[in-house]
Amino acid sequence: MAKYRLVTFDAYTGLADFRATLIPVVARLLGLSDGAAHAFLTSWRAGQLRAAALSNALGRGRMSFHDCTALALEHAAAGHRVAVPAGRREELVAAWYPLRPWPEAPGVLRELRSRGCELALLSNGDRAMLEGIAGELPVRLDHIFSTEDSGCYKPDPEVYDLPVRALGIAREAWLHVAGGANDVIGAKSAGVACYWNNRTGDRVLLPEFAADAEGPDLRGVLDLV
Repeated sequence: MAKYRLVTFDAYTGLADFRATLIPVVARLLGLSDGAAHAFLTSWRAGQLRAAALSNALGRGRMSFHDCTALALEHAAAGHRVAVPAGRREELVAAWYPLRPWPEAPGVLRELRSRGCELALLSNGDRAMLEGIAGELPVRLDHIFSTEDSGCYKPDPEVYDLPVRALGIAREAWLHVAGGANDVIGAKSAGVACYWNNRTGDRVLLPEFAADAEGPDLRGVLDLV
């Protein structure tokens, strides 16, 4: 029997490889080299996360992640002095919906399923965006927990209450797989076990909220479960 009944995954860096998916799209639609597209996407992603953080801080209700992504696109374009044709804007934002998983993700998901774990996304994305990512997976997910349902973004504790409220699950019965440092801090501060898919060798800013384990890919999840 698995140690955890439920394993939740962050979508954008925990389970999906947004860079491998989006760099070719950005390069093609904006006429950039792969290197310039990589730099543009790095700025775009940073702006997307800043928009979500501002949405939390301003207390005006949750701005949709779609809108965070669209605003960050315009910000990145201005910063890189790249012209984004009006007809390309929605196409670029829509490219965030069907993101491909990390190469090892299908095997890890199948193994977790074979051990009897329920599988879910727990992510900042809007539900429609997360359904697009789930549709790229070879294993059906049991649940999708979107911050649409909490009205705020990670690392707010309300986000990590979603599985508890929806499933009546005890916190010690589930493991969250984070893709970023703030997600690790959010999960651990909410009392949830956490594995960090730490592909960049990052560190958490608050060491008291370090992940239970971390590794350079998703295979380390299996050692905890």
